[in-house]
Amino acid sequence: MTKSMSRKKQNASSRSKKTIAKQLLLFGSLLFVTFLVIGALIFAYFASTAPAFSMEKLKDPVPSRIFDKNDELVTTIYQGVEREFINIEDTPEMVTDSVLAVEDNRFYEHGAIDFKRLASAVVSNVTSGFGSQGASTITQQVVKRAFLTEEKTIKRKAQEAYLSYRLEQEYSKDDILEMYLNKIYYSDGIYGIRTASLYYFDKELEDLNLKEAAYLAGLPNLPNVYNLYIDKEAGNKRANRVLELMLHHERITQDQYEEAVNIDLENNLIARTEEDRASDKPNDPEYASYINVVKQQLTESDELRNTDVSELLASGIDIYTNMDKDAQEYLQGVVDNRDYFYNDKFKSDDFNIASTIIDTETGALRAISGGREYQEVIKENLAITQHNTGSTMKPILAYGPAVEELDWRTDQTIKDEKEYTPKEFTGNIYNYDNENHGTVTIRESLRRSFNVPAVKTFEEVQSEAGRDAPEKFSKKLGLDYSKKLDGDYTVTFNDVLGGYESRFSPLQMAQAYAAFGNGGTFNESGTVRYIIDSEDERIDFDYESHKAMEDSTAFMITDILKGTFEPWGSADYIKIPGLNIAGKTGTTSYSNETVDAYNLPDNSAKDAWIVGYTPEYTMSIWTGFTQTKKDGKTSFVGSDEHITPQWLFRDIMTKISAFNGQDFEMPSSVERVNGNELAKKGQYEIFDLGQGNVNTNTNTWNSQNYQYNQNQNQNQNQNQNQEPESKPNETEDEAETNSDSNTKEDSKKNIEATEEKEPETESENNSNPEDSTETPADNSKDKPGTESPENSESDPNSGE
Repeated sequence: MTKSMSRKKQNASSRSKKTIAKQLLLFGSLLFVTFLVIGALIFAYFASTAPAFSMEKLKDPVPSRIFDKNDELVTTIYQGVEREFINIEDTPEMVTDSVLAVEDNRFYEHGAIDFKRLASAVVSNVTSGFGSQGASTITQQVVKRAFLTEEKTIKRKAQEAYLSYRLEQEYSKDDILEMYLNKIYYSDGIYGIRTASLYYFDKELEDLNLKEAAYLAGLPNLPNVYNLYIDKEAGNKRANRVLELMLHHERITQDQYEEAVNIDLENNLIARTEEDRASDKPNDPEYASYINVVKQQLTESDELRNTDVSELLASGIDIYTNMDKDAQEYLQGVVDNRDYFYNDKFKSDDFNIASTIIDTETGALRAISGGREYQEVIKENLAITQHNTGSTMKPILAYGPAVEELDWRTDQTIKDEKEYTPKEFTGNIYNYDNENHGTVTIRESLRRSFNVPAVKTFEEVQSEAGRDAPEKFSKKLGLDYSKKLDGDYTVTFNDVLGGYESRFSPLQMAQAYAAFGNGGTFNESGTVRYIIDSEDERIDFDYESHKAMEDSTAFMITDILKGTFEPWGSADYIKIPGLNIAGKTGTTSYSNETVDAYNLPDNSAKDAWIVGYTPEYTMSIWTGFTQTKKDGKTSFVGSDEHITPQWLFRDIMTKISAFNGQDFEMPSSVERVNGNELAKKGQYEIFDLGQGNVNTNTNTWNSQNYQYNQNQNQNQNQNQNQEPESKPNETEDEAETNSDSNTKEDSKKNIEATEEKEPETESENNSNPEDSTETPADNSKDKPGTESPENSESDPNSGE
């Protein structure tokens, strides 16, 4: 009985133990399931907070390439990072083997997660702390670089796992490996293994040796530690470790290993300075201004309407431009050369230059400089920024419209005055030298840049052809005043002289003047001829082109503007032998208020221009100051400083021109009269009456024209056949005499102008009065009442 009871107790104890074990197992299972469910819920929650899976984010910026007018590669545009794309099928097996050996040897065997490698990492993380060992697959690394941050947290790992699964559902293993090879970072601002190969060894991937391939494969683990430019020993050790792994995983033989491990990487390393290695270096600075305009024109083009140009440029397109590479490099080089300028004032950071060179016939933009040491984004492109234009507007708002609308000939005369009050203005305007030059032809007036005759011409055009005739003429040349002040603006006499709203960019001014040299046809200045997109599709670009004026007008104005570079012209000292050049200089002065406020000299100017053209090139140059400072340190003072852009013009035009003897061709619509003067064919009859030429076009000249010419020639005979134009050394009294003799007869030619003051340099060294300093403005307080703050800096008598 005792034994029986003992067995019962034992059985009861056994049953109890089994029950407890079952209970514990059940509890453990429930706990495990609970943790599993909680873990799954947490994972699901973290995964739900992951960034949206976007194929766009998987795309890497691929640099676009710029080609010049001869289809030669000029430079590459990097959108934020430096990267050269490589296709997986073009990647050598030696390179992929190196990468797989060190990063993910079982990449083609596992899914998005390598659970075997993960288990090993979990053990290491438990014993040594979270993050001590990584188990990320190549797929996970692609996800991390495309969607996530570098932080090591459970949340980020959960998001990474979810997105990695999504990635492998959408893409093949080869696609993912290609993404990795192009995304990975290699120090010094370099992304992608092909870019790294070119950067460190100047080799394409297929030209690498085994040691170099191993180095590039191992570098991304700690790119700034293993960078050969930082630590050559560490870089070599890392390459050798990759070789060991390749041998261990049987991706190379023992002989290959021994040969490669003894190679010194430094032997093939490209020499680079610290400056060369700067990861924030801009695109090639000599091309930055041109690239800036390329981007702007692509953005504004009809051909790419509704296209994100930033994304387009990051897709690796080829851009075939109109750039003349040599001209672009030389132009920017001169602009950046501080030693080029003779005056320390111009070596300061306040002084700046902007210039544009275009093809006169086609309008193609050949070269452009947006300023000294121009860098895109950091600095404003001053070549497409508007500045007051000075006397460069005279051919556009006065003499061009007069020839076009009133059929004036080049020896049309105008009564000059010492001072003149324009219509609707209570103050007076003056010429640059504050003198009266008598009755002058438009050729002489424009050549020597007199203000009063230019304003009178402008007013005559408004009177005879309509108040908006000058504005219409300028609009056809791409200079649109209708956009000024929200469209509520009417061109005034001051605009003729480059003040008020006559603010245009060097690019706009070059386009306008090129039309004079191109038979009157205006061509928008384009940078891009065509692009080849990432799908190898060609997109051609068209630019506006239209007839802006009659070919007769264009040629006659051009013939007059040649005088700018002839004796007593405003730029005669920069005449280039062997080139047929026409053009115009210009300056604008500070207002009286600014002169007083900053203690500037009375003849201080704030802008100095030249726009000139040959049958081959049209070039505009603006020089000025980025801010106004006390005591004239940021202003042009005297003729020597006014002519700064003119010396630049001579240097650059001499460098880029062909010197082939080409000249502007006179159209059949023009005939020579009275010697070398010009007239529209059929508009005038010539009578040999010993009295000079007589205009029989009653729409242009008044009924007293014949008598006027008789009186004019009688006056000439009395003055020993002296030309009616005032000579550079003419006294004020002589000019007054010539002026008075023609006052009554010249009713239709009573015309005036108010522009920038012409620099004054009449001295014993035969310098020209046109190039001299500008005369002070009228000190009268009666200024035009519609000045905007920007315009307040323009003196109505400023310019040359």
